[in-house]
Amino acid sequence: MPRQAPRMAVSVEEYQDRLARTRAWMEEQNLDLLILSQPEHYNWLSGYDPTSVFYFQALVIDTDSSREPTLICNKAEMALYDETCWVEDVRVVWTHEDQVERTMEVVRELGLDDKEIRLGLNLHSYHLKPVYALGFQQALPKAELVDVCAGVDDLRLVKSEAEIDYLRRAAHMADLGVTAGINAIREGVTDREVMGAIQQAVSTNGGEFPAYPFLVDARGTLHGTPTGKILGPGDTVYMEVSGVCRRYHCNISRTVSVGEPSKEVRELYKVVKEALDLGTDALRPGVSVTEITELVAKCHSGWEENTWGRFGFSMEIAYPPIWIGGLSLMKGDDHVLEPGMVITMEPGLSYASGQTMMLGNNVLVTENGPEILNNVPSDLFVK
Repeated sequence: MPRQAPRMAVSVEEYQDRLARTRAWMEEQNLDLLILSQPEHYNWLSGYDPTSVFYFQALVIDTDSSREPTLICNKAEMALYDETCWVEDVRVVWTHEDQVERTMEVVRELGLDDKEIRLGLNLHSYHLKPVYALGFQQALPKAELVDVCAGVDDLRLVKSEAEIDYLRRAAHMADLGVTAGINAIREGVTDREVMGAIQQAVSTNGGEFPAYPFLVDARGTLHGTPTGKILGPGDTVYMEVSGVCRRYHCNISRTVSVGEPSKEVRELYKVVKEALDLGTDALRPGVSVTEITELVAKCHSGWEENTWGRFGFSMEIAYPPIWIGGLSLMKGDDHVLEPGMVITMEPGLSYASGQTMMLGNNVLVTENGPEILNNVPSDLFVK
């Protein structure tokens, strides 16, 4: 029977609907068993919200709809299981134990240990160590191992109303953080002081720990964090901040000039702002990722050496090390947009004479067109 955890992100009914859709997808893919060790996946299906995602933990799901999943939970995180997870069948595993063997106990109970099965694992995940994948291969010599990262990611792309509400709240937290950063920037302060202002604003307004560091950079790097640099005239400060609400992330990117920006910085801003506006307007149902990437690439014509090929991505439940979702606005991604997807559009340019120009918003795809979730103006701020 489902348990009512006091801090579940959504209703038991929504979790069970997700489970039913996952099992239907398993049937389509001829999968007999899932052992999901990617925290974004087991959170989405069970509600379980741990902090120490470096432990091997997993949700075990077979195709029998009369049977609940089983959660493999590290002993250190049991209090968090009690708070957040609806799944009744939980197996406590100590860190010193053989993680594969403890999981195999469940597989044997399901009667699948000596059969020719298709086993779905998170083979592309940061959270499945090769030693565990090899362990399952050895323990289940008749099994075909299948990577299911992209498939389960796709199930998560279209958000429910409850998820959209969390994403709106996360976007508001990001707005408050980047606004605090903008207000803190001036000649003579350090990049660390700016970061402190951002972190305080996000934390005091309910933000959870992010899956990736906030970025504050005045050195022209793409993913720079503070080094203690004292800001002075001519510095261009790029900030990327994410609000996090029940692990749903929404980020925002803004750029600030300390003193009057140079002609080149203004030109960078013009190019990026046009790409942001046109790319955002293209985030509509039925539009392919290919169409969007070609549009942004056209805006970046002449600046190809200063772009990085990914102009945005879906925003989801996320854990360290990254908040990038399963859809990426880049070449080779074959997704088509649907209502209910939330995409970050961030068509920035970097390494242009030591400058980075980034503007980015989170956008909800709706039947009536794109809805920008962030409310901070996408100006080039001058301080």
